[in-house]
Formats: sequence, C-alpha cells, structure tokens
Amino acid sequence: MKSVLLVSANQEKVPYPVAPLGILYVARALQKNGFKVSILDLCFSTNISKSVKDCVESFKPDFVGVSIRNVDNLSFPGSVSYLPEVCEIIKQINANTSSPIILGGSAFSLFPEPILRLTGCKLGIVGEGENAFILLLRKIINFETDFNFVPNLAWISDDKFCLNKLCHDADFDFVLERGLINNRIYNKLSGMGNLQAKRGCKFKCAYCTYPFLEGRAYRLRSAELIAQEMQFVKNKYNTGHVFFVDSVFNYPTDHAAAICKAIIKKKARVTWSCFAWPHRLNKELLGLMKKAGCTHIEFGSDSLSEGTLDSLRKPFSVRDIISASKLCKESGIKFCHYVIFGALGENNRSLKESFDNIRKLKSTAIIAMVGARIYPGTELKRLSVKQGLISEDEDLLQPRFYISPSLDVKDLLAKVSKFASDNPNCIVPGMGIMSSEKICQTLRKHYKDSPLWGYLGG
Repeated sequence: MKSVLLVSANQEKVPYPVAPLGILYVARALQKNGFKVSILDLCFSTNISKSVKDCVESFKPDFVGVSIRNVDNLSFPGSVSYLPEVCEIIKQINANTSSPIILGGSAFSLFPEPILRLTGCKLGIVGEGENAFILLLRKIINFETDFNFVPNLAWISDDKFCLNKLCHDADFDFVLERGLINNRIYNKLSGMGNLQAKRGCKFKCAYCTYPFLEGRAYRLRSAELIAQEMQFVKNKYNTGHVFFVDSVFNYPTDHAAAICKAIIKKKARVTWSCFAWPHRLNKELLGLMKKAGCTHIEFGSDSLSEGTLDSLRKPFSVRDIISASKLCKESGIKFCHYVIFGALGENNRSLKESFDNIRKLKSTAIIAMVGARIYPGTELKRLSVKQGLISEDEDLLQPRFYISPSLDVKDLLAKVSKFASDNPNCIVPGMGIMSSEKICQTLRKHYKDSPLWGYLGG
C-alpha cells in the first residue's frame, strides 16, 4: 500500500484558525482508493523544521501533497505574504524525503505557474483534487510520464509550464470523517467547525475567484446528509457551532430552505453561521434559518453605494442590504457586513454615501477592507490592466490592490480610520483595527464558540 502525506501549510490564526476542509476531502478519496494517508497540519506548529522531520521520519510517505490556502492576508495597507513560510515548508520536506511533492489548494490554484517556479516543484493540482490527484499518483506508480490527460494538472516539463483541462466533478455528497486532524484544538481556538453544502457560484462579482475554483454550475449536497453531518461532528468531536463555507448560503433559495428543514427534523442541536447575500433573503427563509439554529450571518455586501455596487457587478441594491439587516435585527440573528472602501467606481461622494448608509444598518459588526486584492482571471484584473494600474503579464503573486484612481490613498486611509474610530463595531484588518491576534485570543478565552465579531455589540 502506497502512503501519502498531506501537509496543510496554513499557519494563519487571525481572526481564528480554519480547519483544512479541502485536504480532508482529498484524504478521504485517497483512502477509498487504497492509499495510506496521514495529515500534517502545521497551523499550530511552533517548529516547522521539527514538525516536518518528525512526521516524515515516522510516516515515510511515498508521496507528499502540500495544500496552500492563501498566499497573503488579502489586506491593505498591512499586507503580509505567506510565501516565505510556504517555501520553508517545502524546503524542509525536500530535506527529509526524496518522495515527489504535489502542490494544491486554493492559493496554488490561482497562481500555479509562479508558485511552481518559486518553490522548485514540478507538479500541482488546480481546483478540485479528489479525482486528479489519484489519477496522477497512479501514473507515477506505473512509471508513466505522459501527464497530458490528467485533469486539473499543472506541471513543468523541460522548463515549459503546462495546464491541463479543468474539471469540477468530484463527489462530495457524504458525511466527511475528520479524524485525521485535531478537532479539539480547532473547537477550542476557532470556536467552530466548518461544513460545505455546495460547490460552484453563478455570480460574476468583479474581484471574485469562486467561479474559477469551483465552477459556475451549482453542485448541491443532500440536505439530509448535511443535517446528518452536523449531528456527526457534534456527537463525535463535540463541535457545538459550524460555519457554512459556501460563497452564498441562501442561493439557491430552495436548497437553503431544504437544509434548514432537514436540520430542524434531525434536531441536530448545533448552532451555525454562514456567508449570505442580502437579496433572496426573505422573512420566511430567515425564520427557517433561525429555527434551524442559525445565530450569525456574514453578508458580502461590499458597498453601501449604488454606483459602487454596480461597478462591482453585485446583483443587489442598497435597499436589499438595508432590508436584510432589518430582518436580521427583528429576528435576533447577529449579522455583519463585509465592505470594501475604495473599490471599483468609488469616489468621495460614494464613500460618504457608504459611511452614511452603514450607520443606518445597526449591524453587530462591519468588517472593512481598503481596496480589493487583484487576482488573475478576474474582471478586476482586466479593468486594472485597462486602466494602466498593472501590466498584462504581471503574475500578481506579490499582492496588488485596486484602489479607485478617483481617491487619494492617504486621504482614504484617514477617512476609514476616522470612521472606525467613530464606530467601535468596525473591524479593519489591513489597518490593525480590532483585528490583532492578541485581541482575537482574548475574546476567544471569554467566548467559547461562534464568530468573534458577534461579541462586538451594535
């Protein structure tokens, strides 16, 4: 039996550590296909070199998969790159084994060629890895060198970068076993587990990478299996709160409603939170969500100015955002809004409009970003090139942010700082406002579960 070591390279713990859900799906697929699997989760390691050495020496893997979740913290102006840590992890793996290394994860998927060249690796999986990884390993085991028909494979041969056809066809409609990671520590430090109800996103937000990573067609899990999985993590790992990682929980609406009804029927006794959009959120659906245990909602609103929403290609209005906020307030569900100050189409008038409208929301929290991270393949990149902000051939591995040319950056930062000062429920990660690791750890000591922003009041 061939052995595969899966390494989760993520070490970010702000606002809280996130359990590596994707790597668990890959591990399950490998196990079902006859591989021996172990996971090295480096999130809580205090000595990367020792953690890698000890694991490789004891497990003796035939193959090593490294999952890279993010290349940076997505925040301006306090941008932090994670690439030095990723390179060090791969260096330590190479120092302890000659087994092939295959890269993967959402960050790798967005930057396959530059990350392969930066790390010196030759193979990686873009997007879903459950099927592609197994096909690749079988070819290597059989000494086959023609990788052209392995879907989702990114590879370098004779210094030439190749990317095969992308497929989004993995089966993930089952109750996911999580025994290969330390659920106890995630429960303690995160205050929640995570769960996926669907993959895919049909929307066309200017900056977003979800449609590339998961496809535009929705693949929906069985509502009954989702409820069963919630009960499973509660019973087996004592996880009392879960977060739905879907880009938008409440679309398709009928699927969201079916999940709520299944949870209610199952009597799962698990509270939960999710990402949602303010449109398609009516009183009936919100009532079902509340009854099913939903306690917190995170809205990807992005702006409270109509013009900026249009520029960002958002399919909802300021009225929708205000209406959804009112419904949450009436239902007793805590809610926050993610906003981007200085985004596409922003000017001083729209910035003031957003500030004024945000105050009307009376939300539990506001999580504000300054500018939008530019990613390959997005509408935001195309517009940034057109406006002369970046070059067409820039790989964007080092973080670049779009800030509207209509705004002065120094003035924008001063206005955001003033707004946050006047509104204590406002979190600005890129400016270190209410978002340090120390603040998060202190809050978690006092509040044992659910998102930390829920304790800011408002």
